[in-house]
Amino acid sequence: MTATWGLACSRCGRAGLEERALSDRGRVVAFTVLNVPGEEFLNEAPYAYVVVELEGGGRVTGWMPTVRSEADLSIGEAVRFVPGYKPGVQFVKREASETT
Repeated sequence: MTATWGLACSRCGRAGLEERALSDRGRVVAFTVLNVPGEEFLNEAPYAYVVVELEGGGRVTGWMPTVRSEADLSIGEAVRFVPGYKPGVQFVKREASETT
């Protein structure tokens, strides 16, 4: 997964930022289940909106279409990025064989 940053950091104003490769794996640090989403995701509800701490550093937000209730996901759950058919960053749970 690759992130492209703006021309300057919105926090400190530093210019000259570069594109960096990010890990496609991480762990959920926060989430909520959306039952009434925006129009573009209306047919996907319910789904989870997640904050993921990436392996190697960084946090990103994304969504998980396979999570239908709070019982389907937990803080610390191992996830991975997958290309999706909708905009945004899409994650799925990692299989047990992927977490070692």
